Amino acid sequence: MVERTEVEIYVRNMVALDVLSKPLSSLGGKAERRRDKAAEEIADLLKDESEVGERIFAKIEKRDEEKARTLREGIEAFKREHPNYGDILENKIAEKRTKSNKYLIFGLNKGYYLASEDYVRVMKDLGFTREEACSMYPHLKEISTRLGKANEQEERTILL
Repeated sequence: MVERTEVEIYVRNMVALDVLSKPLSSLGGKAERRRDKAAEEIADLLKDESEVGERIFAKIEKRDEEKARTLREGIEAFKREHPNYGDILENKIAEKRTKSNKYLIFGLNKGYYLASEDYVRVMKDLGFTREEACSMYPHLKEISTRLGKANEQEERTILL
């Protein structure tokens, strides 16, 4: 087996995580959007007093809950109470500022690729069994390729 430095091991793990996380995130977002749309459809059907059936339950319930103001709501309330200071606050918020960020830039050098074991290792760390990881990672890589996000050679950045 090829000897790898500690930095190389971490970078290989990060590349594998990046390749695998993108299709999972994309699929998760798609599932959430479909779930939200289905909830709206169910709510509309319940409003129309559609039959629910005996095997499931579904109801709409209103609840009064206390929530903190949003930042915008807080600013608007402050401006109503203190109009002069409210304008000063708005101007301060509108001012642009330069902020220095530090990024880790990482990836694989040209001609080098991840081994299946790199993917299996990070998936096991995420809680998959070895068998699950071995059977799933090729499919996740394929989805990532179709989404245009699987290029192991691309330069990656992460905010530190």
